[in-house]
Parts: sequence; C-alpha cells; structure tokens
Amino acid sequence: MNRIRIPLEFNKEGNRVLVTATISFSNLFIPTIFIVDTGSSETFVDEFTLSKFRIYTKSLSFDSYVIMGGTKIALYKLGKVKLIFRDINKNPVAIDFNSLKVSETAWRRVGKIYSPVSIIGLNFFLETQLALFVNPSKMEGYILDEKI
Repeated sequence: MNRIRIPLEFNKEGNRVLVTATISFSNLFIPTIFIVDTGSSETFVDEFTLSKFRIYTKSLSFDSYVIMGGTKIALYKLGKVKLIFRDINKNPVAIDFNSLKVSETAWRRVGKIYSPVSIIGLNFFLETQLALFVNPSKMEGYILDEKI
C-alpha cells in the first residue's frame, strides 16, 4: 500500500504553511489554496472562492461562528466533499471530508484589499486521521498517513 505524503508549501516570508487542493463537490472541481492552521478548529473555504462557481452562503445552512483575528465569521455547511491533493510524485490523492464549511465574505474590513482565506483546521486531521509534519527552519512539511 502506498503511503500518503502530500508536500506543503511556505509563503516567501516563511510564516504561513499552505497546501493546494481541488475541491470536488456536486460535479464541480474548485482549485483552492488552503492555509494549514491547527489553531483553527474548523476547515473552511472562503465564499469568494466558491462564488466563482455560483455557490453562495445564502443557499447553504448556517452552522456556527468562529473567531479569526478578533473578527466573528459565520460558517455555513457545504458538507461532504473530496479534497484532491498532489503527492510528492505529483499523483492525485483524493481524500473524503465530511465537514467542509464556507465562510461568509461579509467580514472583510473597509478600506482593505480583500483576499480569500481558506483554512485546513484541526478537524480535518482528526476526521481523516492524517498526520502533519512541519519543519519551519527547513521550510519543509507534509500531510501524511504514517508516523514520523
């Protein structure tokens, strides 16, 4: 059996850990860059990203609120999706995830340039039973299914 080993990326400052995935939902394939944030209890994609595919929070059921940077953000249930990553050999790895949510974009601040924020939070690792390895000093990291 092949082990899952999905490489993580770092932004140029080295202070954010990112992973790219394609969300497969309702016959749509939505490429998304996620910030890996185990300090976040929830995994969500920004409504701005999904609006390009005509998915809006007004058509989804409200789930809960989270606090991000002191700002209260409404989350809505998208539900079961496949997250398709690329492993270290560039092969697709499809992972079922039952709890993807959508954050409402209305929380953006006036006078700021808006950039969508999608998060892979701790609930992703708990549900999928995958592990996270990050070595910031070497700017190296992986999502994997094996113990280090």
